[in-house]
Amino acid sequence: MRKLVLIFLFLIACAPTFSQETDVYTWYNPIEFVQKFEGQGWSNNGFNRLPEKAKALVREDVWNLSRHNAGINIRFTSNSEKITVRYQVEGDHGMPHMPPTGVSGVDLYVKKNNDWLWCRGRYQFKDTIRYDYRIDNALSKNQEYQLYLPLYNSVKSLQLGVLQKDNISFQAQKAKKPVVVYGTSIAQGACASRPGMAWTNILSRSITVPIINLGFSGNGRLEDEMIELISEIEASLYVLDCLPNLSPNKKRNKKEIQKRIVNCVNSLKQKRKDIPILLVQHAGYSDGLVDQSRSEVYETLNTWMGETYKQLLSEGVKGLHMLSKEEIGLNNDAFVDGTHPTDMGMQEYALAYEKVILNIINK
Repeated sequence: MRKLVLIFLFLIACAPTFSQETDVYTWYNPIEFVQKFEGQGWSNNGFNRLPEKAKALVREDVWNLSRHNAGINIRFTSNSEKITVRYQVEGDHGMPHMPPTGVSGVDLYVKKNNDWLWCRGRYQFKDTIRYDYRIDNALSKNQEYQLYLPLYNSVKSLQLGVLQKDNISFQAQKAKKPVVVYGTSIAQGACASRPGMAWTNILSRSITVPIINLGFSGNGRLEDEMIELISEIEASLYVLDCLPNLSPNKKRNKKEIQKRIVNCVNSLKQKRKDIPILLVQHAGYSDGLVDQSRSEVYETLNTWMGETYKQLLSEGVKGLHMLSKEEIGLNNDAFVDGTHPTDMGMQEYALAYEKVILNIINK
């Protein structure tokens, strides 16, 4: 009798697995249906952030980081109650200070009553990463989704599956002019726990304007080559948030940093005079309160930025704005390692950006 009970309990425990295996999926490669995904500045670019021509223009580190899929999301509608994503990535799944779900994971949101709601997925990180979603869709009506791609890894191949009896339709990037963010590891998404919590992705859901993430970990340095590429994008706003990658040293002195800021602003204005520009101060380090050498870095950079901003305004530059450290307002617990924000910090970033951006683009 005991043996029969154990067999019965085993069969109950395994039932979900057995039933899952009976599901028949139809698999789709989104690249076959979409030329420009949400969060991309160039068409026919796979899941990459810079166009192929940029390889000969930018530094190797920038090019390699541009293969990471930060900020790119796949928009689609489907009536399926089961959605599965399976894909492979180029690099390691995780980092010591950032989990695999943020580095290499995906994030699915569904639109309900004009709000984007997070969907919990069952995931496994193997050679092929897989996320399985079960959606409450009893009425079998089409719902709108967006699937955010990994923040710190490169997708080699990706398939999105729905039940064979159901439908799916992919959408390209919205027609609205995007906000283009040129920045650092923080803009790229370090150290969000999952893609949807990167501040650029939070912002994209709240202001309903495409956000193009051109954050490059350690390599957002206000370089001419990147400004040339950025100017190709007809945006609603250009955001320059690079000070955390420009810590002062012998070469990066006051004259050099201020020169880079001025050159970037003038170059963008020469090519896109009517598009506003938002300069962003360094948001600070949490340990700057107990380490003077750390506070001197961001205080010095922010002073230089403030002086340059005033200089440009005095020279008659129109449509120029600045977001200050105080307006960003990260609290002392909003950091993973003193430099990169947690999900809490990302939310604080997004709220500060939302306030200033809406004020600029709605004028």
